[in-house]
Amino acid sequence: MQPPPAPAGIVLEDGYVMPPPPATGGIWREKSTLVMTKDATLPDRCVKCDAPANGFRLKRKLSWHHPALFLLLLLATILYLVLAMIFRKQATVYLALCQEHYRRRQKLLAAGWIMFAIGLIAPVVGFSTEYPGIALLGILLLFISIIWLAIVARTVTVKKIDDQFVWLTGLNENYLARFPALPE
Repeated sequence: MQPPPAPAGIVLEDGYVMPPPPATGGIWREKSTLVMTKDATLPDRCVKCDAPANGFRLKRKLSWHHPALFLLLLLATILYLVLAMIFRKQATVYLALCQEHYRRRQKLLAAGWIMFAIGLIAPVVGFSTEYPGIALLGILLLFISIIWLAIVARTVTVKKIDDQFVWLTGLNENYLARFPALPE
């Protein structure tokens, strides 16, 4: 009597069997989400517009933890930080960007850093010259610049990361259409 054949594909922790990687090298799409193995190489096309990237890659070290940990943020910030560092899953991906999107990203980041610098300097100048309005505007600009930088620096959004796969959103529809659908 022979043992039952091993399932064709990759078995996840919960027992679900992912199909074997297709010819695209371990990259699928699931509606508007890109699903890829951690070692897959994305094509040399811009993830934002699907134009040729001409070899330019943006290295992103991504991390993810279960969203339920955010509940701890309200109760105990330090405990949240410790548990988030322990339970996070990480992946490094190389995202291709065309020159237009790369330049746009650089300009938006530069604007954010200029706002940040002004937000640091304005409160000092405002309080030292007894113009509290300028100081308060500087503090407001500092917070706005932090939010601005967090949004602009994010090229794609991590939906989930586990031990073998990465789920990404925020990619161009034509770019996603290059990959086979994730089998049910």
